[in-house]
Amino acid sequence: MPFMVGTKKGKDWFKGVFDNYYEYVRNYLFYLSGDIEIAEDIVQDVFMKVWEIRDTIKDETIKPLLFRIARNLFYNTHKRKVLDLRFANNFDHKNENESPEYVLEMKEFDAKLQKAISNLPEHCRTIFLMSRIDDMKYHEIADSLKVSVKAVEKQISKALKLLRENIDYKV
Repeated sequence: MPFMVGTKKGKDWFKGVFDNYYEYVRNYLFYLSGDIEIAEDIVQDVFMKVWEIRDTIKDETIKPLLFRIARNLFYNTHKRKVLDLRFANNFDHKNENESPEYVLEMKEFDAKLQKAISNLPEHCRTIFLMSRIDDMKYHEIADSLKVSVKAVEKQISKALKLLRENIDYKV
């Protein structure tokens, strides 16, 4: 959505920013915190801050600014907590004929995967989840986090390597 440059930023401008970026910023905060409730709380603070400083924001820098504000607010409220990323168990068992052993194996694998993801270094985990969960392209992640595409590629590669090392493959 093109924003109006050089005009006083009012409710319409704010609504456009909110509608375009809310979900991305909330997901980013979820990846940092591992807790959707914390992410929801902080994302509200992010947009309150944006409203307060709206007239000083350049439209072309809004996306990186949102991620910077989100990151700063997260660290200000949750200084270096040990993060334990917990995803809701989202297995959709449509096949009623699945054996209990299969269901148990899937739950065990899910637990191993969640633990392995939560043990990734923070920056690596954030980039990996932005790529895999939000389906963001490398250049989009790089723009959002103000890093190079090469840095994103290296972090994804590192994440995959660490995940392979930490999850036993029993194929």
